Amino acid sequence: MVKQSLMALCCAAAVFAQADSPRAAGSDEQAVRAAVDQWFVVLNAMLNGDPEPIADLYSHADDVTYMGAEGTYRIGWPATYADWQAQAEKSTGGEVEGVDIHIVVNGAMAVAQHITKGLVRKPDGVMADTSVRETSVFRKEDGEWKMIAHHADGLPYWEEAFE
Repeated sequence: MVKQSLMALCCAAAVFAQADSPRAAGSDEQAVRAAVDQWFVVLNAMLNGDPEPIADLYSHADDVTYMGAEGTYRIGWPATYADWQAQAEKSTGGEVEGVDIHIVVNGAMAVAQHITKGLVRKPDGVMADTSVRETSVFRKEDGEWKMIAHHADGLPYWEEAFE
């Protein structure tokens, strides 16, 4: 009995040690980085009129938030997704990528900050260089990293499109 108890204790200790190991932390950081990479796929889809990919990346929880470049502040998945649908409907093209990406992972939460740079078609049809500071918060839900909050600097031409 003592031998079995010691063996169970050793196995539990090994599991907890692995969860806090650099390998486990690195694995989560890699998974968050993959979610951030997916963010740019999602954003480019929206810029070209397709809001659907956001539904896979974003959590559908009531506590999610979105503070968009057009000056909106949304709480909850239905309001967040409705905002993305409206933006996709008015978007006329563009392509962006992330630079200077900084990720911090702590347990089941992660924060990513970066600059989003690229070309976006303004409401007047002219393609314009864009550079936006963005912050996203991710939460690990059922083993997947889901966006639960996103904030982007305001963009005058984006705000103009949604007046």
